[in-house]
Amino acid sequence: MALTTTVPLLISQQFDSEVVLANYQNGVYYNLDGSAAQIWLGLKVNRTVEEIGRALAAATEGDVTSITQQVQAFVDSMLAEGLIANGAADARSESPVETSISAWTPVLSSAFVAPEFQRFDNLRELLLMDPVHDAGEEGWPLRETQEN
Repeated sequence: MALTTTVPLLISQQFDSEVVLANYQNGVYYNLDGSAAQIWLGLKVNRTVEEIGRALAAATEGDVTSITQQVQAFVDSMLAEGLIANGAADARSESPVETSISAWTPVLSSAFVAPEFQRFDNLRELLLMDPVHDAGEEGWPLRETQEN
């Protein structure tokens, strides 16, 4: 099954060992750290669940079968959350920068820990604002005041 991290209105950014995802369609953002971040990075370079499981097991000297099952469960939760999608894998570029990225190797500092993401919706209002249309004479953002 081919998976893609290219999802409409979803952006990702890596900060050291963690990855932050922001969904501009529903205003939810996510934090992935440890094995979860490594799985995301593996998917970004078109690795399969099995390849990611083997690489994580090798990096942590863990059990390949158990880790691959946990990777699959995490991928299933990411699919359910709309963070990845079934379909054509992400295209690989032949540029030198992309070539080094496609040589992905997981970086974990300890034993394998089951992957999970943190889900936040406390910035929903800001993520869903439209700076073109939600601006008024007094500037951006234009928020409607609620009468009590």
